[in-house]
Amino acid sequence: MIEEEKKKKPLWAKMISFLFLSTFFLAIIVGAAIYFHYRNFTKSPFLKEGQETQFVIPKGSPWGRVVKILDKKDLLLVPQYFDFWARQRGLHQNSKAGSYSLKGPMSLDAFAQKLAKGGDIEEVKVTIPEGFSIFKIADRLGEKGIMSRETFLEKVKDSQLMLDLGVQGESFEGYLFPDTYRFRKGTSAEGIIRKMHAKWKIEWEKVVAQNQKSHDALVKKYGFDRHAFLTMASLVERETSKESERPLIARVFYNRISLGMKLQTDPTCVYSEKNYLENPHPRTCKDQMNRYSTYVIMGLPPGPIANTGRAAMLASVKPSTTSGSSKMLYFVAKRDGKGAHFFSKSLKEHERAVDKYLRKKK
Repeated sequence: MIEEEKKKKPLWAKMISFLFLSTFFLAIIVGAAIYFHYRNFTKSPFLKEGQETQFVIPKGSPWGRVVKILDKKDLLLVPQYFDFWARQRGLHQNSKAGSYSLKGPMSLDAFAQKLAKGGDIEEVKVTIPEGFSIFKIADRLGEKGIMSRETFLEKVKDSQLMLDLGVQGESFEGYLFPDTYRFRKGTSAEGIIRKMHAKWKIEWEKVVAQNQKSHDALVKKYGFDRHAFLTMASLVERETSKESERPLIARVFYNRISLGMKLQTDPTCVYSEKNYLENPHPRTCKDQMNRYSTYVIMGLPPGPIANTGRAAMLASVKPSTTSGSSKMLYFVAKRDGKGAHFFSKSLKEHERAVDKYLRKKK
């Protein structure tokens, strides 16, 4: 009797055994389910009959980035499965950049072969107009299928890249030259930025070298550095498309700075990723939290609001010195279809011009 009682297991031991066996069998069931689910994934077509897809893998993309690009295109039912499957075949070390345009039916193995071979090295012509901000450049690159706008906007604010290239500010805004370029699909964002910046550097250094005396006089009078000149150039660029007016518009801004007046230039009201496509409005111009609005702040905004061409750069270092220009403080668009402005020396004269060219046009 005593021996039988010794042989009986206590209740807690029985419970532990039960939990252990339950967990063991559950793990087997879950493992089997995952295994068969994974096997089903590997046997399923990568692209079904009639299914098409296009995507770009930028040069130098790490494997994790490749998986994310495919996942964003809804090509991977379970990204972890594809990652595991591809790594078993060494694809994580052999995938190639390029532009991919694929059509089903296509098996997973066939896709792997394509990825290892590489996409098309297609060059795309893209024109970046004068006055485009980094946000509009990102839009244009995305529209052309060169890269996603998000990828460009992330890199264009890369502090380490800015430090490497000696760029001041919060981004490469103002330090990229507007021009027509040819980029290969799959070109890295850094590659594009370096190319546009190199072109900008050549043009900027030419402008300064050819107008050194005027540049140095402005530095002495206003304490401007390169960043300030580029910010001034961007205001000029965004205010007029007429090359002949740019020196005079720059002079108006310098005159207002000299007198301690706010610059009150509308394009500064809508410089942000949130509202760069909007038209200036009193709501944004008078927003006390808008650190770029020159209706709120004194002097120049924190940095350029656009990337400028040579003429606007030139105007910033060599503003107009024509008779009467030193007294000009205001300008208003004539809305004559020619992009011209009317310039005034006094507020009263400016208000008459606003009545003539703006209010009576409504």
